[in-house]
Amino acid sequence: MKRYDLLSLCGLMTMIGFAACSDNENNALVSEVDGYVNNLVVTVDNNRGAGPDTRQLILDDDNNVISKWAKNDKLFVYNLSDNNGSKQTTYSLVETNGDGTKQTTYRGKVKSHNKVKKGDIFTFFYPGSGLEEGSIGLVSNIITSESNQGVTISYHDQSSTITNFVSLDLKKQDGTLESIDKKFDFNWGTDVLKTVPVDKEDIKLKPSLKRKIAIWGLKFKVTGDPSSSGEIADIDSVKINGLRSYDVLDLSNGEFVGTNDEKEYAITIANKDKTKLQLTNGYVWVALLAENAETKFTITLYTQQGAFTKTATKKFETDYDYRTVITVEKVVPQPYVEVNNVKWATGNFIHYNTGSAEYWGIAPAQWWISSYGENPTSVNKADNQDIKYDGLGSQNWFIDDHIGRFTQTEEDVDLFQWGVIQDALKFNGVYYLQGTNFDMAGKYYKNRGGLVHVNETSNRAEATHGDIVRYYTEHGQKHYHYQYPSDADFNALFSANTSIPAYCYTDKGNKIYGAYFSDTKFSGTAPKFPTGRKIWKYQDVTGLVLANQGLFLPIGGRRPINSASVEFRHVAYNSGFYGQYYTSQSTTYSIPHGVFFGAAFKMNIAVPSKDQGSNIRPVYVGAENNDETQPIDAAKFAAFSNIIDVNGRKH
Repeated sequence: MKRYDLLSLCGLMTMIGFAACSDNENNALVSEVDGYVNNLVVTVDNNRGAGPDTRQLILDDDNNVISKWAKNDKLFVYNLSDNNGSKQTTYSLVETNGDGTKQTTYRGKVKSHNKVKKGDIFTFFYPGSGLEEGSIGLVSNIITSESNQGVTISYHDQSSTITNFVSLDLKKQDGTLESIDKKFDFNWGTDVLKTVPVDKEDIKLKPSLKRKIAIWGLKFKVTGDPSSSGEIADIDSVKINGLRSYDVLDLSNGEFVGTNDEKEYAITIANKDKTKLQLTNGYVWVALLAENAETKFTITLYTQQGAFTKTATKKFETDYDYRTVITVEKVVPQPYVEVNNVKWATGNFIHYNTGSAEYWGIAPAQWWISSYGENPTSVNKADNQDIKYDGLGSQNWFIDDHIGRFTQTEEDVDLFQWGVIQDALKFNGVYYLQGTNFDMAGKYYKNRGGLVHVNETSNRAEATHGDIVRYYTEHGQKHYHYQYPSDADFNALFSANTSIPAYCYTDKGNKIYGAYFSDTKFSGTAPKFPTGRKIWKYQDVTGLVLANQGLFLPIGGRRPINSASVEFRHVAYNSGFYGQYYTSQSTTYSIPHGVFFGAAFKMNIAVPSKDQGSNIRPVYVGAENNDETQPIDAAKFAAFSNIIDVNGRKH
């Protein structure tokens, strides 16, 4: 570990030239859009000898990260004395042409809302290219708050004009120092204009830039696999949860001011073309916003040999770089995930039919929903309309103006009427189990029953209604056994240390949105449902879910009464969407209990209708002969082999 002050590495920024802002001076122009434009010259000393001008992130002989200036480097500049009155839509940029070995000169123009005067404070930020790359964004300096059902969410909304606040986004990286330098090596500084020169004299300023990130080099090892050395070199991608990857910076003082609702803590390291990561001296490099404290994180490593994971704690400090060799363990699929002492299935209950192969049971992944990675076809028409789509998978399907609706087919089903077994694949009718004030978890019934009483049976062969999960996963049907969840199971889930809107990436590369729960308390995570119709509030938990570090409930919408249509599944900006999950509790002959969450629903138990189609997330009962060493049942179904097989989990 080594710390570098940008001044000691790159020299002092000694001169910034402005002309006094006067309407009749040649170098002070009135902008057609807003305010005044001044010529700007920045001279940066290079104290590292007679080598070429650089500002690259490179490694020295000890693998320490050092900084040098590079041709075409950019800084952005903002006059804080404008007091957020500017109408400009982007910050002023200055760029170096690399014309010297002793010094680097930046040239450009700076736009100010008001005339430059003595005492003006200018802020400087590197890399200016981050504005183009998307790692730096324009946000309002005023907090926006939304309140719904007693839940308030506060954040800095996007801004169409520049302010003294910017968003910093490190969520997607490629693991190289070159990319960190271009997009994420955030450096900030200010200086006060002490003298307004006459005519064309340069203004002399000496800002001191401070690095606002930490840089971490990661080398991965695993005992005996996949190489004789134990080092993992062929890496497809890496996910890190627990490290701060999004925040808002106040340019006036260099402090982070993002709210707990908008800060994010997940980083994906991958190449856009899905090629293997490029290692530098055996390391994958990542930039992060340090907490300056002990930080718990989970790393998930994707390789052709399988997925590997590690959860640990490390102290990260701003303006330091680190190198760590991490010993990871191969992800071994488990038949359940435990949250707050309840063991949940690692997927919803589903029916899937492909060709002559039919599957009833637990989905191969927690994020699985019907038609999760497909484009709609004619069989999915709804209201006699072709289905539109704005992405892969049924969460992106809609009709009209983003009304989520499509027709579900019996080959791929994840929504079921309450208490139905025999007629589970019939949609256009009423088939649910009746009865009042009882719990059907783990029970079978003959026929629908009456308004009050139902006819329980212990004979599976007689069961037409009851717990469909038990029916298809009990002894003789599957190795691992499950049943309907109770109200108590869900109430325990609501008390989990972490409960957040989240998404997972599928094996097809698209996102599935839902809710994530965990016993682990990660920084900045707090209950946030209802989310409103803004999907940016959802965080990436793919790696955590793959590593069996929490429960994920995907948003599946519902099937309304007497219909094969699925609605409220379309997750998009300004679209209504929610998850609906049955419990095993019946209150009246037509009303059970169910769990709701989404754009307008607070996470709680409420009352759906028994003749609606809802998701079911089962709870774990046990294994055949108490043997939990066998592959999970979905791993044995060939159609799921891209997600999981008997050798392990891939997604």
